[in-house]
Amino acid sequence: MSVSSSERRELDSRLSTSIGVDVAPVDLEAAMAIAIARRLRPPMKVFAFELRRELGWASLSSRAVYAWERGEARVPAAALLAASRVSAISVDDLLRKARRLRQLGLLPGE
Repeated sequence: MSVSSSERRELDSRLSTSIGVDVAPVDLEAAMAIAIARRLRPPMKVFAFELRRELGWASLSSRAVYAWERGEARVPAAALLAASRVSAISVDDLLRKARRLRQLGLLPGE
């Protein structure tokens, strides 16, 4: 099953309405890619720790990762690369899986 372009626009609109900002399709794909990577490397606390270490950041909260997943904050490109390394799956594969889930009508974090 896949959704039509009008249904996809409605999903994007629903997400934009729920978080109060317009969300570009590329942002949705990045958000879904982070969500997929996290689910490949549970639990969240460990994923956030490994992501922070990979990024070389002094801090990164689970709350920030959840915000990326839900599309409430933009995913930095470096975070997508780090998530790829932490979950041991290529960025291309993460984005491919994200596009497939979007075609099925799912939003980030669902």
